[in-house]
Amino acid sequence: MATREDVASLLKDVEGLKARAEAAEAKVKEAEAAKATAEKEVEETKTKALNLPTAGHSYSSDESRALRAFGCSNLKELLTVNTAAAQYKGVSAELKHVVRDLKKSVDIARFTAQMYHGAPLDHVGADAKSDRVAAIKNLTETYYGRTELAPRLKAFGSTVAGYGDEFVPTLISSAYIQEFELDLGLQGRFREIRMPSSPYDLPVVKDVLKAQKVAEGAAAVAREFGTDKLRFTASKIEAHHVIPEELNEDSAPDFLAIARQELVQSHARAVESAIINGDNDGSHPDSDTQAGSSLLAEKLWKGLRASALANSANGGTKNIAGALSATALLQMRAQMKKFGVDPSSLVWVCGPAVYAQLMGLTEILTVDKAGPLASTILKGSLAALFGIPVVVSQHMREDLNASGVYDGTTTTKGAILLANASRWYVGMRRAPQLRIIQDLPNYDRYLMAAYQRLDFQGHAQGAGEASVCYGYNITL
Repeated sequence: MATREDVASLLKDVEGLKARAEAAEAKVKEAEAAKATAEKEVEETKTKALNLPTAGHSYSSDESRALRAFGCSNLKELLTVNTAAAQYKGVSAELKHVVRDLKKSVDIARFTAQMYHGAPLDHVGADAKSDRVAAIKNLTETYYGRTELAPRLKAFGSTVAGYGDEFVPTLISSAYIQEFELDLGLQGRFREIRMPSSPYDLPVVKDVLKAQKVAEGAAAVAREFGTDKLRFTASKIEAHHVIPEELNEDSAPDFLAIARQELVQSHARAVESAIINGDNDGSHPDSDTQAGSSLLAEKLWKGLRASALANSANGGTKNIAGALSATALLQMRAQMKKFGVDPSSLVWVCGPAVYAQLMGLTEILTVDKAGPLASTILKGSLAALFGIPVVVSQHMREDLNASGVYDGTTTTKGAILLANASRWYVGMRRAPQLRIIQDLPNYDRYLMAAYQRLDFQGHAQGAGEASVCYGYNITL
């Protein structure tokens, strides 16, 4: 018969077993928790690596779809994306519009905070290094931020809190002008070169090699391909709007949206006109530009017309001497020799009246007949001729004389350009940037200003290269 001591000993053993069981159970729970944490970290790592939305996002929200489409891991990164970049050409127009619309809202929220809520202003320095973009906190504290930006962010699916420090101040102002889908499609035809400094020398291939025969066992003759360099020197261009004193916080957003778009377009117009009509050697071929201000965009660099006119002895020009014809246009292409062969590298540039004549040619290929080519035609390129896109530009002059220049006397002739876009480059030192700055001290008002620094260069035209041909003396 068990004694009292035996029972006590057994109870003590049971309590010990129970305690050990509870400890073991706690360790199991701890291990399960550690496993869950590890699995979560693995999933988060996968999510970040794959640029997928994080937990809590709806995979059908605009934000989630845009994050996946643009390869971004968060909203802040998404807002820095240039939606018009070539790598995003497969992204739907709808998603591009959603991102651009959100960017505009953030921009306007910044501007109104600066103008009406005492937020610090931006500073435009003498060079890019001295520029300062103000850090705007709590963007949703403004009336526009509460009524427009915050609901848009919520509808967008964002879980970002504060809407201030989370957004890099230069998100919107560093966006490229192509992003606004302007009807000015010429600049986008040329390869953009990022300029790490100004001036910047770009090494280029001048003369290519052709393999030659070598006897078995014999030493090959060493040869080198020809090289050259293009020197880019960035020029600064600017445009600004005076913001009327009569504006208040309620009426400002609509005006700011219009002013913002107009400033961006003003830069696009300037660059396109300079690409076509520019000449900076002090003797501009157009008399009105020559007599005009030294600050004209057409004096930024040597553009396509001036380059072709200077190379007239080597096929750079073609006197059409009448109405356009397919024969004359094919002769322009032939004069460019090897630089006029590949249609994928070429672009026609003309004004509205000359384009109307092009439309009368049976060889013209309109967008509705272009088939697969239509998907590669840029906005502003409305048709193709001989498989070459046609860019219609309001800046291609149609008030010229029989020599293809403006003289103020004979203004009844038009012209057309054929350029090999692969031989010309846009050097980008600083992309367009929008700023809100204080006007002169004696004015109680603000300026919205836009700045950029860039250059346009092409291979030297001469007997060995005619990568642009200028067809002039077209009867309108």
